[in-house]
Amino acid sequence: MPLGADLHLTGYLEEGPYGLLLRIGGGVWELDARRPSRRLIGCEVEVTGQRAGFNGIVCDQIWPAGQPRPRRLRLNIEYLLTAAFVGYGFIALLLGLAGHFR
Repeated sequence: MPLGADLHLTGYLEEGPYGLLLRIGGGVWELDARRPSRRLIGCEVEVTGQRAGFNGIVCDQIWPAGQPRPRRLRLNIEYLLTAAFVGYGFIALLLGLAGHFR
Protein backbone atom coordinates (compact mmCIF):
# COMPACT_ATOMS: atom_id res chain seq x y z
CA MET A 1 0.00 0.00 0.00
CA PRO A 2 1.42 3.43 -0.85
CA LEU A 3 2.34 5.76 1.96
CA GLY A 4 0.46 9.00 2.42
CA ALA A 5 1.43 12.44 3.59
CA ASP A 6 3.94 13.16 6.35
CA LEU A 7 2.33 13.55 9.78
CA HIS A 8 3.45 15.09 13.08
CA LEU A 9 1.10 14.09 15.89
CA THR A 10 1.04 14.38 19.69
CA GLY A 11 -0.83 11.94 21.92
CA TYR A 12 -0.55 9.16 24.48
CA LEU A 13 1.24 5.94 23.61
CA GLU A 14 -0.56 2.70 24.55
CA GLU A 15 -0.08 -1.01 24.05
CA GLY A 16 -2.72 -2.46 21.76
CA PRO A 17 -3.59 -6.03 20.82
CA TYR A 18 -1.43 -5.88 17.66
CA GLY A 19 1.20 -3.29 18.59
CA LEU A 20 1.49 0.32 19.68
CA LEU A 21 -1.40 2.78 19.57
CA LEU A 22 -1.35 6.57 19.66
CA ARG A 23 -4.47 7.98 21.34
CA ILE A 24 -5.33 11.56 20.39
CA GLY A 25 -8.54 12.74 22.04
CA GLY A 26 -11.15 10.32 20.71
CA GLY A 27 -9.06 9.02 17.81
CA VAL A 28 -6.60 6.13 17.71
CA TRP A 29 -3.69 5.59 15.33
CA GLU A 30 -1.97 2.22 14.90
CA LEU A 31 1.81 2.66 14.85
CA ASP A 32 4.39 0.67 12.95
CA ALA A 33 7.31 1.50 15.23
CA ARG A 34 10.60 0.02 16.42
CA ARG A 35 10.94 -1.91 19.65
CA PRO A 36 12.73 0.84 21.68
CA SER A 37 9.55 2.92 21.47
CA ARG A 38 7.87 0.58 23.96
CA ARG A 39 9.71 2.27 26.84
CA LEU A 40 7.45 5.30 26.27
CA ILE A 41 4.15 3.42 26.81
CA GLY A 42 1.87 5.48 29.05
CA CYS A 43 3.64 8.76 28.23
CA GLU A 44 2.63 11.66 26.07
CA VAL A 45 4.73 11.48 22.91
CA GLU A 46 5.26 13.17 19.58
CA VAL A 47 5.31 11.03 16.45
CA THR A 48 6.47 11.75 12.93
CA GLY A 49 5.84 9.41 10.03
CA GLN A 50 3.78 8.68 6.97
CA ARG A 51 0.15 7.71 6.92
CA ALA A 52 -0.50 4.14 5.77
CA GLY A 53 -4.09 3.04 5.23
CA PHE A 54 -7.04 4.30 7.23
CA ASN A 55 -5.51 4.76 10.69
CA GLY A 56 -1.92 3.50 10.37
CA ILE A 57 1.33 5.41 10.68
CA VAL A 58 4.75 4.14 9.63
CA CYS A 59 6.87 5.94 12.23
CA ASP A 60 10.09 7.79 11.51
CA GLN A 61 10.61 8.98 15.09
CA ILE A 62 8.88 8.84 18.48
CA TRP A 63 10.03 10.99 21.42
CA PRO A 64 8.57 12.37 24.68
CA ALA A 65 6.30 15.38 24.10
CA GLY A 66 7.66 18.77 25.05
CA GLN A 67 11.28 17.80 24.43
CA PRO A 68 13.25 18.90 21.39
CA ARG A 69 13.12 16.52 18.47
CA PRO A 70 16.14 14.19 18.64
CA ARG A 71 18.65 14.22 15.84
CA ARG A 72 18.13 11.31 13.52
CA LEU A 73 21.08 9.01 12.90
CA ARG A 74 20.92 8.09 9.26
CA LEU A 75 23.16 5.10 8.69
CA ASN A 76 22.64 3.72 5.23
CA ILE A 77 22.94 -0.07 4.95
CA GLU A 78 24.52 0.31 1.51
CA TYR A 79 27.42 2.26 3.02
CA LEU A 80 27.88 -0.40 5.70
CA LEU A 81 27.95 -3.20 3.15
CA THR A 82 30.38 -1.31 0.93
CA ALA A 83 32.69 -0.58 3.86
CA ALA A 84 32.59 -4.25 4.92
CA PHE A 85 33.37 -5.40 1.37
CA VAL A 86 36.29 -2.95 1.01
CA GLY A 87 37.60 -3.92 4.47
CA TYR A 88 37.42 -7.60 3.60
CA GLY A 89 39.27 -6.96 0.34
CA PHE A 90 41.98 -5.00 2.13
CA ILE A 91 42.50 -7.74 4.72
CA ALA A 92 42.59 -10.40 1.97
CA LEU A 93 45.20 -8.34 0.11
CA LEU A 94 47.39 -8.02 3.21
CA LEU A 95 47.12 -11.73 3.98
CA GLY A 96 47.91 -12.59 0.37
CA LEU A 97 50.99 -10.40 0.44
CA ALA A 98 52.10 -11.90 3.74
CA GLY A 99 51.73 -15.43 2.30
CA HIS A 100 53.59 -14.48 -0.87
CA PHE A 101 56.68 -13.28 0.99
CA ARG A 102 56.93 -16.29 3.35
